[in-house]
Order: sequence, then C-alpha cells, then structure tokens
Amino acid sequence: MAKAFDTAWIDCLLYKLTLLNFPSSLVHTISSYLKKRPFEASFQTVTSSRRGMRAGVAQGGLIYPVLFSLYVNDMPPHSHHVELALYADDTAIIATSRKPTLLVGYLESYLNDLQRWLGDWRIVINVTKSTAIIFARAGRRFTQPRPLELFGEPIEWVDTTRYQGMTLDTRLTWSPHIDQVRRRTAQRMGMLGPS
Repeated sequence: MAKAFDTAWIDCLLYKLTLLNFPSSLVHTISSYLKKRPFEASFQTVTSSRRGMRAGVAQGGLIYPVLFSLYVNDMPPHSHHVELALYADDTAIIATSRKPTLLVGYLESYLNDLQRWLGDWRIVINVTKSTAIIFARAGRRFTQPRPLELFGEPIEWVDTTRYQGMTLDTRLTWSPHIDQVRRRTAQRMGMLGPS
C-alpha cells in the first residue's frame, strides 16, 4: 500500500476501534496521542508554523503496525478460492485454481471488492508496485492470463516477485532467491577487502 501509514485517516481509525468494542477510554487515549502530534516543514532557512496531524499514523513505534493492522482488519474477506497474507502494509492476495482462467476470475472479483473498500476508507495503493504471478508444478504449461487491473491500472504478470524479502519464482525453486543472496553476500564480502 502506498504510504499506508500516511493515508490512514485518524477519525476512520478511531471509528473502527469503536466498532471493534475497544473501551472508550482507550479510544480517547489513542485519539489524544494521534491528534496532538504537531508537525512543521523546513526548507533551507524557512520553517512553517506548527500544525496538528489530520491523517496518518507516524511510523517508528511499536503501536503503529498494530494500529494499521486494526485499520485494515475489515478488508474484504477471503473466499473459498482467495486468501490474504497480511504483514503490516504488505498484502499478498492468493488465489487457487487448477485453471488459470478461473484463477483470474477469482482475482478480478476480489480486486473489485478490494477497490471499493480502498475507496471507502481512503487508502491509496501504488499499483505500479503490484505484480501477479502463477505458481505451478514443473512441466505444467499455461498461457499468459488476461491482464488484471486495479483502479484502471494494469497489474503486471511476472515470472519472479519479491515478498517479505524473498524472491519467489513460478516454480517455487528458490533459485532466484538463492542467487540474489549469493550476489549480495559476495558484494558485502568484497566491501570488507582482501583478507
């Protein structure tokens, strides 16, 4: 999600906490903490006046990933063929089917629901950072599926993708990930100089 913590509206978060039956005293404390955060901008020798935050949850503290997780807790639910893998603001939508055409249909249906939900809660997605990949057994052939879209922007079908620091390929061989770790290790070892 593009700048997910910056786009989380504080009032929407507080509303959701109330819906989740958080004690009003805790909602008030969180509100006080989030709404009383001043900020100012500086450029060269000029500094703006201090202002209160209207949207966003500052990153860095332990509470922020938890608050964001609560904010997205009501994402459209998974179905029989679609599941979600969420970690902070990284989301993987996983659809399963033996037929790529059905798989794309399941994804399109979920993406429509997700797009509606994102618009309702004013969450911005950086679609250009989104990719789609099909995992299949070795030897299994499939044609390139029709394009997927979110907010009218295409989601690219790829042969490898990165998720949570791992490089995954269509056959789940781990070869691209191992090659990348090897290259990175060799670079860092080279920085140490000759032994």
